[in-house]
This record gives sequence, structure tokens and C-alpha cells, in this order.
Amino acid sequence: MLMPPHRENPAANPLVTMIVLSYNHSRFILETLESVKAQTYKNTQLIIVDDCSTDDSVAVIDRWLQENRIECTFIRHQKNQGICKSLNDALAVATGKYISMIASDDVWLLDKIDRQVAIMESQPDDVAVLYGDAFLIDENGHALPGSYVTTYCNLPEGPQGQVLDTLLGHNFIPGMTTLIRRSCYDAVGFYDENLPWEDWDMWMRIARHYSFVYSSTPGAKYRIHQGSFSHSESLSMATGTIKVFAKQFDLGHLDEQQKSTLKEKLVSLAVELYKLNDGDSPEVLLAVWQATGNRKAGWMYRFARLGVSFRTLQRANACRKRLRNLLGKPWNSINLQSRNDGQPK
Repeated sequence: MLMPPHRENPAANPLVTMIVLSYNHSRFILETLESVKAQTYKNTQLIIVDDCSTDDSVAVIDRWLQENRIECTFIRHQKNQGICKSLNDALAVATGKYISMIASDDVWLLDKIDRQVAIMESQPDDVAVLYGDAFLIDENGHALPGSYVTTYCNLPEGPQGQVLDTLLGHNFIPGMTTLIRRSCYDAVGFYDENLPWEDWDMWMRIARHYSFVYSSTPGAKYRIHQGSFSHSESLSMATGTIKVFAKQFDLGHLDEQQKSTLKEKLVSLAVELYKLNDGDSPEVLLAVWQATGNRKAGWMYRFARLGVSFRTLQRANACRKRLRNLLGKPWNSINLQSRNDGQPK
């Protein structure tokens, strides 16, 4: 069996709940499942959640479970509900002291959980998350140069301790390498099902209350899929990130530097939506302007509301600069500023 309990000394071998998140990865999921089965740490609970895959992922999982005679809670969604709902359904039946999760296109190294349990058991209770680096692989499983933290996120090493400031800048934590203390969910709550993805918001919520520990030893392989983002995917990414940051802003309890970082991010993302000609950009720009008082968001909202595209605005500004150079003096016939205090009227 995959998870024989160590009843002779359960305190030294705490139960770890392993969650596999499946969605349309039938091409890769066997490699993922085999890496789960191969874990050298054996006191585990396995939960698999398939989020209504349209390929044959469910059949592949069922066959693998039958062939390997592995005890597992297999949750099959009858409609696609998103990764946050999938994780919440898994956490609702998770009984482990620690939680480790993996998407069905990534791969664990065989001693990932074993090493991480040993580290976490030596940490104080205020350490909620242990994470490590991950190797990079392509769609065919071939190794790519570098690693997730040092190359993909362009960091010399993974931050640890109080990491909220760094997380406000970008999400540097490879979720498939984490080992999470189950009790921290009782303090911060489950995953927000109103958000399009799970991890960034959760890491920031946990970081408000707990410390993180980093292990430089890679614990997984992160698969990078080929192809660039489509226009709709870029819009979805920008909109989703705005929701994540707006929530953090609303939660409060931030110092002035953290507030400043969030404001800059919100304005930058709102402007990105305007550049992408998103139909909701006027409302987003208005909300960001009202929340931050940023003048750039204010005057861009006015132009977006009038139906002026970002490209048209760029051309107008270019003409303005050329006229100013020709006249040899400032040309301020167009006032792009909001009122003096920067607040919306």
C-alpha cells in the first residue's frame, strides 16, 4: 500500500496529505502519479481531485489506482469549478498534519516529502510553509537550463522568514515544492474561490501570520509548456492579479511601504488592461483611482470612458511632443491631470 501508518511511533512520522490536482493532463498525469507513489516517506494520505477534465484523465487515474491497488480519495467534479474549489474539496477531507500538493503535469523527486518532513518537524510552530527550488522541464520531460527560483523567478536564493514584502512584488514560490502545516488553514481560511488561481493570495495571507522556510535542495520538476499567452489569457492574467492585489489592499494591516508597493502594482495592472483594450478597463481604472488616488489612473479612466484607445492616446501624446519641440515651448492645451489632491471628484 502507498500509505501504511507508522503506528509504533506516529509522532515521529506525522501523516502527510498528498493532493494531486488533475485537469486535462492525461498526457502527463501518469508520470505525476508514479512520482507520488515513489515517495520514500510512507505515512501518507492520497487525495486526487479531477476538475471535470474533457480528455481521458479520469480513465487514466482510475486505471492507475486499480493496477496499483492504492488507497485513495478520488474526487470527480461533474463541472469545472476551478483550482481553488478543487483544493478546498481536498482540504475538507484531509487529515494529515502537513499538506503537499502537485498539479498533474509536474513531478516530485522521490525523497521530496521525506526530507521536508524532517525539516518541518525541527521548526517552531510559527513556521507554516516549507518550500524548495524545482528543476525545469519541457513538455517532453527534457531538462531545461536553470531552476524555478533562481532562474524562472530571477532570485539568487529563496527568501525565508517574513516574506510578505517580497510576495507583494511577485510570486516566487513553486507550489509543487511546498509542505504546509495543516493548522495554518484554520487561522487564515481556505482558498478564495472568487479568485482565478490559488497560490499567490494564499501565500500572502499565510505570510501575514507565519514564517516561511526555504530549502535549496530541489524537490520537484516544474513543466514549462510551449507557446505564448493568447490575448484572452493575457487579459485573464491581468484581471486575476488585480483581484488578488485588491483583496490584499482591502485586508489592511500593511505598512506604508507595503501600501505603496500594492498601489504601484494595481495602477500598472489597470493600465495593462487599458493597453489590451479590455472592455472592463474603464471600471477597473476608476476602482483603482478611487482606491489609490493615483493621477495616472484618473486621467486614463477619463480617456477610456470616452472610448479613446491606449494606442490613440499614445499617438496623441507623440503629436504633442512633436508640436512642443517645434514650438520650442511647453504645449499644455490638454490637461491630463486630475485635481490637485489626486482624488477622484
